[in-house]
Parts: sequence; C-alpha cells; structure tokens
Amino acid sequence: MTLHRGAATAAVRRQQAAIRLAVVDDNVFLRTGLAHVLAAEPALEVVAESAHVREGLSALRARQPHVVLLGVASGGREPYGDVAELRRATPVSRIVAMLAHDDPGAVRRLLAAGAQAAIAQYSSPEELIGTIRGVAGHRDRVVLSVSQRTLAGLRETGPHLLTARELQVVALVARGLRNSQIARELVITEGTVKRHLSNVYAKLDAACRTEAVRKAVERGMVRTPVPITDYDLA
Repeated sequence: MTLHRGAATAAVRRQQAAIRLAVVDDNVFLRTGLAHVLAAEPALEVVAESAHVREGLSALRARQPHVVLLGVASGGREPYGDVAELRRATPVSRIVAMLAHDDPGAVRRLLAAGAQAAIAQYSSPEELIGTIRGVAGHRDRVVLSVSQRTLAGLRETGPHLLTARELQVVALVARGLRNSQIARELVITEGTVKRHLSNVYAKLDAACRTEAVRKAVERGMVRTPVPITDYDLA
C-alpha cells in the first residue's frame, strides 16, 4: 500500500474539506494513472493506493478514506468478499466498484455486498468524479454509471427482482445480522428495514427470513458465508 502525503502546503489548506480517496486495483497503470488524475482535482485527496484489498488493510484502517475505488477485473477473483472486507476494515468508507465488463448480475451482487456505486472503467473522469462526490455527500445514495446493456439488465421486471437496497438488506440478513444491526449498517431506521424485508418476502414468495435468504442464494442474488439456519431473528 502506498500512502500519498501530497504537497505539504496544498494538503494543509484543503485537508479539512477534501474527500479522502483510496484506489485499489491490480492493474498498476490504471491505478497510478487514476490516482494522478484524481489528485489533481480540487477537494479530492488520494491518501492510499493498493493492488489488493488485503495488502492495504492496515493503511486503510489508519487513513479511513471517505471513498474507496475498487477495481473489478474481467475474469479476476470475485470481488464480493473484498467489498465485505472493506466494510469491516473501514466502515466509514463508501465503496465505488469500477467494472471492466458488462454484467448486471455482478452489479447486483456488488451492491448487495455493500458497495454504494458501480461505474464502468471506460467512464470519463468527469463521470467518475461525479460518482465520487455523489456517494461521499449522501450516505443513503446508490450511484450507477454503467452501459445501456447493464442498465437494461438491472431494469428487468418481474416478481423476483429485488432493488439494490433490498439486496443489501437480504445480504446482511444472510450474514446473521438482526434488524437493529442492519439499520445501523445502512444508516436507516429499523422500520425501513422491516418494510424492505416485507418487500423481499413478497417478491421471493418467502414466508420468513430463512426462506428468503435460501431463495436469494439459490438464484445467485447474494452469497452466504454461514449456514442458513439462524436467520429468524428480529
């Protein structure tokens, strides 16, 4: 992990107002180029770079960036565990997944794992900066800047399609969290969690939390690291 100190005078002037960023991507050219472009933008400060999440965890914990840009490569390791690991290591950070390929299913799972935004890697610097500012300034906002193909896949209608927020809720249920814990994690009220769960039950034709998680896992909506037997908790 590389820590960026920046020019001392400029850094001191904008330290309080700057959005602190970390860039995590195993493509060194993309990572360093992106860091260079973002560091030149007013009120953005790149505080850390890393090829992989695990190698940068100590620095991420120390620096607590407002936004983490996470590269999602085509054919690479599945990033959903990385998102969950980032959420644990630096819960204040907003996670922006940068996609190298079109995959509506991947976008759904990334959002369910806890990412707040998904953006295509070929997006313009202006689009990326807008996404960064959007998620940094609004705790309850989900931002998408993806291809028409991916967007069409996300817009598919049907009784079993969950919204991004519903996916996040059912993914947290799959991790064994109670409603009160989910509310704190997503910065929403417990009543809102219950409303989202009611929608999930209706869309998945599920009678309880355990059945909802099982059906979501079977359909590839979320992944669960624990046995699906202990979810019927308020």
